[in-house]
Amino acid sequence: MSFAFKKFNFFQQHEVKVHGFPANSTCHCLAGSLLYVGCDIGTVHVLDEAFQSQGSFNAYGYKVLFLAWAPGRQLLVTLGLEEPVISTATLKVWEAERVTTAAATAAAASIAAAAMSSVPQPAAASAAAASVPPLRVHKLFSSKHPESEVTALAVTDSASAAVGSLVIAVGLAAGAVHVYSGDVTSPKGKLQHTGKLQVRPDSGELWKVNALAFMTPPQQQQQQQQGRSGSEPKAPAAAGGGGKIAALGRNTSASASTSSGGAGEGSTDPQPAASQQWLYVVTESQTLAFSMADMSKTILDQQGLLASGCAVMQDGLLVVARDDALYEYTPETRAGCTAFEGLKQGLGKLRRYLYVTTDDTSPDGAPSSQLHLLDVRNKLLAGSFSLQGLAGVVVGPGGLATWDRSGRLMRYFEVELSTQLEVLFKRSLHKLALDLALCHQADPQLIAAIRQRWGDHLYAKAEYEGAMAQYLETIGSDLEPSYVIRRFLDAQRIHSLTRYLEQLHACGLGTADHTTLLLNCYTKLKDVEKLDAFLHRNAGSSSSSSSSRGAAGVVGGGAAGMAVLAAAEKAASRHGRGGKSEGPQLSFDPETAFKVLRSAGYAQHALFVAEQAEQPEWILEVLLEDVGGYPEALAFIGMLSRRQQAQALQRYGKLLIGAAPDDTTALLMALCMPGADAQAQFGASDEAAADAAFIASVADYAQLYADRPTRLLYLCEFILFNSSEGSVPNEQQLYHTLLELYLAEQLVDHELQEAAAGSAAEVAPQARRDKARDLLQRGWQPHMAQPKYDPEHALVLCRQHSYVPGLVLLYDKKRLHREVMAVYMQAGDHASLISACRQYGDAAAGGDPQLWAEALQYFCAQPGDCSAAISQVLQHVEQGELLPPLVVLQTLAQNKTLKVSIVKDYVARQLQMEGKEIAKDRDTISRLQVETAAMKAEASKLSSQPHVFQSSRCAASGQALELPVVHFMCGHSFNLRSLGESDRECPLCAPDFKRVLDIRRNMKAGALRPDEFFSQLDASADGFGVVAEHFGRGIMNMTQQSMASQTAAAGAQAGGLGQL
Repeated sequence: MSFAFKKFNFFQQHEVKVHGFPANSTCHCLAGSLLYVGCDIGTVHVLDEAFQSQGSFNAYGYKVLFLAWAPGRQLLVTLGLEEPVISTATLKVWEAERVTTAAATAAAASIAAAAMSSVPQPAAASAAAASVPPLRVHKLFSSKHPESEVTALAVTDSASAAVGSLVIAVGLAAGAVHVYSGDVTSPKGKLQHTGKLQVRPDSGELWKVNALAFMTPPQQQQQQQQGRSGSEPKAPAAAGGGGKIAALGRNTSASASTSSGGAGEGSTDPQPAASQQWLYVVTESQTLAFSMADMSKTILDQQGLLASGCAVMQDGLLVVARDDALYEYTPETRAGCTAFEGLKQGLGKLRRYLYVTTDDTSPDGAPSSQLHLLDVRNKLLAGSFSLQGLAGVVVGPGGLATWDRSGRLMRYFEVELSTQLEVLFKRSLHKLALDLALCHQADPQLIAAIRQRWGDHLYAKAEYEGAMAQYLETIGSDLEPSYVIRRFLDAQRIHSLTRYLEQLHACGLGTADHTTLLLNCYTKLKDVEKLDAFLHRNAGSSSSSSSSRGAAGVVGGGAAGMAVLAAAEKAASRHGRGGKSEGPQLSFDPETAFKVLRSAGYAQHALFVAEQAEQPEWILEVLLEDVGGYPEALAFIGMLSRRQQAQALQRYGKLLIGAAPDDTTALLMALCMPGADAQAQFGASDEAAADAAFIASVADYAQLYADRPTRLLYLCEFILFNSSEGSVPNEQQLYHTLLELYLAEQLVDHELQEAAAGSAAEVAPQARRDKARDLLQRGWQPHMAQPKYDPEHALVLCRQHSYVPGLVLLYDKKRLHREVMAVYMQAGDHASLISACRQYGDAAAGGDPQLWAEALQYFCAQPGDCSAAISQVLQHVEQGELLPPLVVLQTLAQNKTLKVSIVKDYVARQLQMEGKEIAKDRDTISRLQVETAAMKAEASKLSSQPHVFQSSRCAASGQALELPVVHFMCGHSFNLRSLGESDRECPLCAPDFKRVLDIRRNMKAGALRPDEFFSQLDASADGFGVVAEHFGRGIMNMTQQSMASQTAAAGAQAGGLGQL
């Protein structure tokens, strides 16, 4: 193929004023950060990156012909002459580290010697070549191998032979290639001649070998690259050939760094040959490839090279520079060519560039050459330089350099990538700028910036499709998607915008806003097919498994029934019944997609998204609010877990009850009762077991039945009367709701009112009120420690609805008997009031007799004739002496209709009873006076007359009294040994004395507490008796001081009675 190169000045030329490159160089090779240069006097110079000499060593006695580098083993291979005859041609292998160190040491010694003498430094340096013994030496020619001019050299140290083997190929002018190999690093290893390759053509006499190159398999090249940076090199290297100007064998930097088995761009696929080692041979008339496995030969081209130095390995291809073009070869065939005319002098490789030197001498002018730097892949000429008297081109560690016959050294530096890109942007060569950045392995953000500029350029030219193609490649970079989206929104390029948004989602970078915009694009385009594809493609594997049953029907516009069946089936299998869900597998924001599709009217698509996102509430939103599929919604809810059912009914229960009240109520009945599979969850996960045991509370759904109280009544009755003890959650609220429904004046459902059938459906109010009392008794049975409902709340409801049986029952349970009577009083139920007094006013049964007094006051205060009731109550008041007669008379006087006979009989009975009490009190007074007089006489006798002790027995032990004896005034005598040391009172009489003193002390202490006096006075029916009792205790004449003095005197008196 032929094309024109685009010309640029991407290289700059600089002269190296001071350098150590020898003017008599014959060959060179790059070895990492060093450059080895062979000379025509047999020495090898070592140069650094700045082309400064680091020393030299003697390699041959006459001339160095070729140098080659084996990077895997860090070996330098040289081929030279010991004498000016070809028979002395010798191969030598050197340890690079050893010779470099020796050369540097010798150079340092020479510089030190030069500093001490007047010898100029160059002369001293040239005389300071080190002498280092080679690792291996092998003479090329013998009786078996006739002499011939050596024209090319190639080396690899990672052939298909044993690991560590070094393989050397030597090309001869006689049309033969000798192959040597051996493990030269082993102490006993040596180079051996392993083969001779005949490369002469079938006809003609042009057979001189002008170039050799090894092609390394890709896996071996990778090992080679690892070996360069590691401690155990394993990778191969290729070497070169002869010639004056940058021959393949001389520029081993190119062969060593690019010999690979991978084919470059524009070549045919070389994979079949990439698994073995190949040797390329270029003669004057042919281009050949030899397999190193079996030495088989392949003729690649019937053209060769008439001069050496015009072949190089690049990207796994052999590149041969002929006067008309650059040809590329694989081990099987010619891969292609690039037209580049000119009389070629040399060819080499600098990174991705090929440098070509051509003869530019005019017929009547001085010798002149042109140096071209070609980027064949990107079809650009990166630089061209005219050189006078060119002697050679070298690729050193510091880059490309040329030297002329005058010894001047010129270096060439590539300008920065940013500068190159700016030049290309100015010429609108964005494609080339992109390729160039890719070749430089630029940062991804720089690549994206180039594509952005390219896209902007195409957008400005109204090439929207091309611009979008570039913007698509920037996804994932620093370029904000909003930049692209805004542009294509302004231009109304909705199709291109759709592509961009689709790619954003495909890369997982789509936000909720991007999803919204993309779905809006689909809906505006009415592209249902793309919308379906987007939803299915981004739904992951979950959609494909059900596409034939439900999901495809949903998106394709199937009926709502089919949609919900598919959704319900998936919901039950993934997360229904308390199971764990695998989670949604959507690459976009499902909530945003769902909202957009609903707002655009794509209900079935929204239903599909909801199902894929495993969002039951979204499915119900579509079914109930958009589609109106109430039966399907109920069926779907029934397949969810119990907790999800509860949540769904709380949100949509009002709507469902309005559309399907019976089915919805049945679902609630099942949800508010223990689940049928609760016992079958043994061994299930904790989450599944908890869901199976979940029971909803009716209180959470009572508000849904605001227009249908009858159904709420049936629901509450069903749950309460069909549940086991303690299995209903929030049972108290259930009792409250049901009680309120029972006590309601009227219960009529809304739809029955509209159908004029309210009277037929209404439960009789009296029947409901009877159920209310049963409900209250059921919730507060005698064996219960606490009621199942709140009594205070129940009282409020009963009082609100004037439900007397409920009030009486609750007050009775709370033992608030007066409140019970107040209820009967308020209701005017006299018979019940008297019955309550009999029930709660019996003191023998633990009742409160004062209730009769309160009842008497109530009846007497009534305006009507209550004589019969008053007679019954008055009888109980009189029997229990509940009120003083005077108070009774005052109370009876309030009733103006009361008969005098009732009062007369009562007064007569009271007077008779009072007379009997007076007589009894007089007898008691007389008896106490006699006892008091006797006590006073005894006390006087004890205090004024002697007392004779006549006891002869100890009162404690019954033994005869023996001195010492203790006699007490009470008449008891004791042996002293029978008493304790501290006994000062008679042990027999002391407890009685102490009890009397305690009673006296307590009576006087009580007299000093007026609050207790008044409380007893208020609580007693006989207030006069309380006052009399406290007067007897001395309440009117007792103070704190008198109490203390009397207590002390009483103690002294008691002690005196008990002492000797």
